[in-house]
Amino acid sequence: MESIVSKVVGMVGALAIAYLIYRYNKNHKRTKLLYALAGLFLISGLCAPFMQTVDSNQEAKESSISEKSSSSEKRKIEESKNKKIVKEVSKAAKSSESSSKKIPREYVSALIKGQEYADKMYMSKKAIYDQLTSDSGEKFSSDAANYAIANIKANWNKNALQKAKDYQEEQNMSPDAIYDQLTSDSGEQFTPDEANYAIQHLNK
Repeated sequence: MESIVSKVVGMVGALAIAYLIYRYNKNHKRTKLLYALAGLFLISGLCAPFMQTVDSNQEAKESSISEKSSSSEKRKIEESKNKKIVKEVSKAAKSSESSSKKIPREYVSALIKGQEYADKMYMSKKAIYDQLTSDSGEKFSSDAANYAIANIKANWNKNALQKAKDYQEEQNMSPDAIYDQLTSDSGEQFTPDEANYAIQHLNK
């Protein structure tokens, strides 16, 4: 901004000096040297805007260069951060793999099956255990089934509620009948507390 103002002031000043020299030379009828001097000031005043254009272009180039350098530095920083994250993830994966090697494959398979029953069929903890160990089911050992039950990530209250909603909407059962079905050993095998939670949160 300051360079623009200085150029404008210089242009106006040069044109004013050229005009004064021309008027003085015309009134006093001096030599052509003064006309030439006036012409030089006139030309310098007219060239001032073009000189400003060149300077602004140079400033734009310099700013673009600085922006490119700063963006390249930012990219380098981000790449280094990403490399650190990748290393941490790989370390975590290796540690999990090494720990999983210590666990018998049967246990891992039982856990995967049990998690599927909990997530997709909303089964209770006891019902999943029976399904995992049943001869007509998954036929896992009791130790593998116990490992699976201990490590399944599920909200058993919500599983009971989902089962209760299915009975209410699909079979139009009463709350008392739903409770009995949820807690029955031949039914869903939820605990009384889980069944009570489901009944309390049913659609009234």
